[in-house]
Amino acid sequence: MNRKILLPLLVLVAVAIAVSGCTRSAKGEKPSPAMLSDALPTITDMEGTWNETQRQAFTVRGAENPSIDPSIWCPQAATVTKNLVGYAGQAGADVEMGLIGTPGVHRMMRLQAWSNDDVKSYFRDANEAVRICAGKTVTDSSGVKSTTTLIADRDIGDESVSWSQVVEPPAGKDKTFVSVGRTTVARFGDVVMVLQLGDAVESGTTNPFNEEDWWAIVEMAGKKLHDLDKQVHD
Repeated sequence: MNRKILLPLLVLVAVAIAVSGCTRSAKGEKPSPAMLSDALPTITDMEGTWNETQRQAFTVRGAENPSIDPSIWCPQAATVTKNLVGYAGQAGADVEMGLIGTPGVHRMMRLQAWSNDDVKSYFRDANEAVRICAGKTVTDSSGVKSTTTLIADRDIGDESVSWSQVVEPPAGKDKTFVSVGRTTVARFGDVVMVLQLGDAVESGTTNPFNEEDWWAIVEMAGKKLHDLDKQVHD
């Protein structure tokens, strides 16, 4: 073969091998816990004055960083939710923040993210559990009442589900607080996000966090994790 033809052919083969190798590597690559932690919002991303109370990148889950609070699920969803802890895996990141300076309101945000081979299974079962629990009210042995409501037409990422939960203490107390929380579970490629944001407000005195402000935080956090997943795979 002519040497002038051979050299370009060798270059093309080398490029093809390099590209093929990169593609195979990128397919299995996932964001590390440290990368996820760096991508989670900080107080400078939030409207108002917030205090960050916890930020962790972990390779083993502990009591302080569960995949989601198991108490949010209604008893009817027990069969569907039994594998969620396993699907969440061990590694991930989380951040907790509290709003400062709003009298009568105790506002907290909990945001968790992780990446593994089971993110689609996690979302599938969490989504089904929400739909099973939607519209149901559960009262525990102490009289605390919890009502779950599906939030429609709020979509983000590759797939997502959002719901609200109102927790009311037993009647008859002089001063009671009602907890109003909203949760979004969303998947961005190989990353799952669980964002929980809620208010504990004194009954009859303060309106809970409005839906548009809540959704602005979901979109902001989601964009950061979407960009991270895209960055890892590009």
